[in-house]
Amino acid sequence: MSAVFHYSDQEMVSRAIANAKPKLCGVAPRWVAVMDTFGLGSTYAHDLCRVHGLNPDEPINGARCLSCSP
Repeated sequence: MSAVFHYSDQEMVSRAIANAKPKLCGVAPRWVAVMDTFGLGSTYAHDLCRVHGLNPDEPINGARCLSCSP
């Protein structure tokens, strides 16, 4: 049996939210990363962060653009 079955659905979603990264380069609020990852609107992304005990406005580093910051 795979180790993934040891986690509940809620634990898996919490992990995905905590590790979500924005699509664009630079810094963005966590809710933007959640919105990009789950395909949600801003209101649901904010709510999903709060439900899982995370600050939706926490700054998260997005992808690092090598051509923008060599």
